[in-house]
Amino acid sequence: MAFGKSRTDQRSDKDLLEAYKRRPSPTILGALYRRHYHKVYGLCLSYLKNPQDAEDSLMEIFESLPAKISQYQIDNFEPWLYFVSRNHCLKLLKHKTQLPTDGLEEINEEFFMEFPQDEDHNNDERRFEVLSDAIDQLQEGQRKCIILFFLEHKSYLDISAITGFSMNEVKSHIQNGKRNLKNLILKLA
Repeated sequence: MAFGKSRTDQRSDKDLLEAYKRRPSPTILGALYRRHYHKVYGLCLSYLKNPQDAEDSLMEIFESLPAKISQYQIDNFEPWLYFVSRNHCLKLLKHKTQLPTDGLEEINEEFFMEFPQDEDHNNDERRFEVLSDAIDQLQEGQRKCIILFFLEHKSYLDISAITGFSMNEVKSHIQNGKRNLKNLILKLA
């Protein structure tokens, strides 16, 4: 009956992650999977445009979670999982040499304003990949605030509530994150 219990597990994502870090268990990962698989599948389908590829990616993403969970300090699982899933899809698209154009509206165009416009960097997929790599290199607080503000369209007040940062810290993380993103994008480009 442990399976039935995990289906209705009422613990928060954070509590499940802490429990998993203390004692890795497929039951805990199963609870996180059941809670978030439909969102990850939908995201994969929106990028990959193929149900079979989306299902395969869903499984690959969740199979990679044990290593990633032990590697990162995750305070807010859902945006982190979204970011991991999006990166997985972008890397898959890169290897398939497809050029995605849908979904780019999720990224605020402000990020691309300083992106060099030479011939080598003119396609959206490359720009999106560089942006993704740059966001990955930000300090944790900046990365969280940038993702919540630009990708999830959260207000400063919402971000403060989610992260526990003060409003001034949120503002600082976003301003510094934008400046650092610009520098990283120019360096990565």
